[in-house]
Amino acid sequence: MFKIILGALLAAAAVFAWEALSWTVLGWHENGFRSFRDEEAVAEVIKANVTSGHGIYLLPAMEEAPKVDTAEEKKAFEEKQVQALENGPYVYAIIRPGSGEISMGTNMILSFARSFVCALLVAALLSQVALFYPARIAFVAAAGLFAGLTSDLPMWIWFENPARDTVVNIADHVIAWIIGGAVLGIFVGKDPVAEP
Repeated sequence: MFKIILGALLAAAAVFAWEALSWTVLGWHENGFRSFRDEEAVAEVIKANVTSGHGIYLLPAMEEAPKVDTAEEKKAFEEKQVQALENGPYVYAIIRPGSGEISMGTNMILSFARSFVCALLVAALLSQVALFYPARIAFVAAAGLFAGLTSDLPMWIWFENPARDTVVNIADHVIAWIIGGAVLGIFVGKDPVAEP
């Protein structure tokens, strides 16, 4: 158990370091970000039109037709929404309409804690298999690929996340966990033993 915890701590540190480098030095995430022509005007429109405070907003909202509508009115309502979705603009956004407290220190602590919990989970899986060291790295890298495919690919499928950003995010997970696997594989896992 000590080796699993130590390995997970060191792997979490390695993954955290990679992610810091990936987001602050490489620039491959930010290269996909876009800005509005007139941010102040857009900010005023957002503030004036949010309905429930901080949260995820969709444009068009893709709401259900009012229950009191006739079948014909419901069909027209749905057709109007489909047209709005096809014609655009389309927006999927996390919006905080007012001020918010941002703590880089808290975010870094939470990010490291997330990396540690992930490393512990992968270490628990890795401890159950007998693999040579390179295969242990591949095993953990596969967990990174799984994370990307389950978290980032649905955003491309359902919410039009740009393909470029989806590929970058998935690659980032895989690289992070190749590095994490290189550390974790030293402490966790068994070499296969030939049966006599």
